[in-house]
Amino acid sequence: MKRAWLRGAFGPMLLCAALAPAALVVPGVVAQQQSEAREDQASDAEKLLAQVPNDASVLINVGYRDLPASPDFVNLGKRSTKALERCLADNIDLDARARCAVVLEALGDHRALATLQGALDDWEPLVRYRVVKALGAVPDKTSVAPLIALYQRNDEELHVREAVVEALGNISDQRVVSFLRAELGKRPGGADLRPALFEALWQNRHLLARDTLIDDAKKALASDNEALVLAATLAAAELRSPRHVAALVALIDHTSAEIRNKAVYALGRVGDKSATKALLATMPNVRDSRMLNNIAFALERLDKNAFYAEIAKTIEHKQAVIRLNAAYVLGDVHHAEGLALLEKALADPSDFVRSSAVAAIGKLALRGDEHERARKSLEALATSPSVSLREEAIYSLDALTPGGARDRIHAALFKGLDPRKHGAAIRRAALALGDAGDPRVRSHLLACLLGYECGVERVGSYFTRVPDEAASGRLLLGWTRGRSDLTRVVAKLRPAGTLPIAMSTLRDSWASPESQETLTSLQILGSLGDESARELVVSRATTDRTLPRILGVVAAGRLGYADAPAKLVQELESCAAEWLPDFVRATIAIEEPALRASLDALLEPKARDADVHVAMAALAIRLAWFPDKAIYRMIDALGSQLGFERTLAASYLAHNVDRRVTWLLRRALAREGSPDVRDRLRAVLDERS
Repeated sequence: MKRAWLRGAFGPMLLCAALAPAALVVPGVVAQQQSEAREDQASDAEKLLAQVPNDASVLINVGYRDLPASPDFVNLGKRSTKALERCLADNIDLDARARCAVVLEALGDHRALATLQGALDDWEPLVRYRVVKALGAVPDKTSVAPLIALYQRNDEELHVREAVVEALGNISDQRVVSFLRAELGKRPGGADLRPALFEALWQNRHLLARDTLIDDAKKALASDNEALVLAATLAAAELRSPRHVAALVALIDHTSAEIRNKAVYALGRVGDKSATKALLATMPNVRDSRMLNNIAFALERLDKNAFYAEIAKTIEHKQAVIRLNAAYVLGDVHHAEGLALLEKALADPSDFVRSSAVAAIGKLALRGDEHERARKSLEALATSPSVSLREEAIYSLDALTPGGARDRIHAALFKGLDPRKHGAAIRRAALALGDAGDPRVRSHLLACLLGYECGVERVGSYFTRVPDEAASGRLLLGWTRGRSDLTRVVAKLRPAGTLPIAMSTLRDSWASPESQETLTSLQILGSLGDESARELVVSRATTDRTLPRILGVVAAGRLGYADAPAKLVQELESCAAEWLPDFVRATIAIEEPALRASLDALLEPKARDADVHVAMAALAIRLAWFPDKAIYRMIDALGSQLGFERTLAASYLAHNVDRRVTWLLRRALAREGSPDVRDRLRAVLDERS
């Protein structure tokens, strides 16, 4: 069939080409020559790249088109810094200089500071912009004066000046604070940079007196720039000052829905009862479910009695959608006072409102008589002819008595519904039972996962908690067929045959060291603990590609390679800053106690390294392994005098979902004396919740 198609589509053209004069065949020859030229160019770039770590001058006379790709430089890590510095200082090709600055930003190497500062005088705006971005990635007080001087030039481009503001925000220095506040107070003549200025100032808020910070945020709340107002509402939510209440109340009717919602959210966080009247007056006229929810949460925090009095009216609103959202809100505030109102809603003419009320009852914190009363109300609906009502009633009964309705979920919802009509309800039942570790839904969840209908983040852990040989084999087969999302599950289950399959996959895929097959097979081999794979894994840990090299060293260490801890620390010190989050994720996967202990001894001093990128990466690993030991250093980082360090700490905390860490942060908040650090801790905990 393929040959026939080829003859039919191209046969006449091939024949004409064969009969044509030689000149007509030239385009094909040109294409071949171009292909050979590209191969030669790639080979030249590889040769050039090989010289970079040893010859600082190698990039001086290289044009942009002949430079290796940026990722290739980044894979070299900080070994390429010197050559990139010379490129930035001495190469006359502006695009080449810009690319070298981009890579220096990715590396985050402080050794390039002087060169970067000197390049602020470059004639080309593109190069200056990339240089400023690179200086923002290596914040240092010696950059303050040259950055401010660049910003103040009348002939500087707007996008460069905005980048300067961002870079200054990363440098914690009183000169920066004074400059930002002065610029923020000026009336904008052309383009308005006040939002960027405020964000940069907020990054350095620990250097301002609290009253000054509150005043600056108050002025921003009253500005005519929506982006600035929005940033100020977020600041007000963290500062929680009663002095912001009047300005926030004025924003409840703002034309921007985002600003309205953030202002109401901030009022709830501030917790000042003087906002109650305005919120109560707004609530009956709201036409946005998100706004209704935000007002409800704010009111419930400010004046519980006033909230329930108003929500009682809302749950009887003439519009069903408003009644539905009111029921939803009553469930989300969790208080038992909502039970009576929700019981009224159970008689609503709309099944959707009734279903919302039923679901809300299951969220309430009920005890004693109220618990029994709610249970009886739900029992009456658990056999309702309406599938949605029956479904919500059974789930709410299960929530009121955790696990108490599991068999009913299985009988009435998983088995008792018609798959042709109620597939979504059946899947929900299977997922609920899966969360409870019920073996009766294994086949359904396996088909759901392998059919791309259920995400591995939801059901993957089910198969490790309820292992089954046949299911494990199917998951391994799925992984061999390209399902890289199954890697962690397969690594934990270790089905029979995993070792030879993973080793063969690694050998077969090595021509593409950054492929998913290579990366995931390294992860799986490391988890198996079979030392017969160590030699193969160690041989793959010498690649010049950063991520497979890191994964290779991690896997080799897990298989008993004695040099792994020292090599991992070398990677930590030398790899590009932009690779460090991946380094952290790869290293955290180590489970072997002895390897963790030996590596932790090397990471502990690194968690206080002068290079903030390195320090925070080391600390993130220690926090994942030994939260009780590492939490104090993390609290120090959140309260650091360097705003950039605070930001990195908060970022790594956002990716750590350990409940123990959450508990430790709450305990730290209860003991913290610094208002600024308390603000930071509350913000982190709000995000975690």
